[in-house]
Amino acid sequence: MREGQELLIIAVGSMVMPALETASQLEKEGFSIGVVNSRFVKPLDPTLVETAQRIGKVLVLEENSRLGGLGGAILELFSDRNAHDVRLKRLGLPDRFIEHGPATVLKQKYGLDVASIVKEARDFCQES
Repeated sequence: MREGQELLIIAVGSMVMPALETASQLEKEGFSIGVVNSRFVKPLDPTLVETAQRIGKVLVLEENSRLGGLGGAILELFSDRNAHDVRLKRLGLPDRFIEHGPATVLKQKYGLDVASIVKEARDFCQES
């Protein structure tokens, strides 16, 4: 959905729009962020490996448990394709009961709101 040089955000479902908003905000700060709409978890597009290796850093966003989710599937894909040089960070829900409440409140609590994602993405870009 968007080309970038410093970080690749791979998002699925409801996290695609926050990923695009994050990329736009960070672009104003001088960062170059790519965004991929994964659309589905299986099967994964194998060209993700080439793009991730070119950029070197991947941030996975999912409104799902990190355990057994998109991020885990991407880690498996990278491992199977010997893409061990790619640094990957996963943002999603912890593997436990998530209480009920307004989506905006829960997303903020679990770091899946745009402000939290921007901070994580910025910090990840600045890591050496």
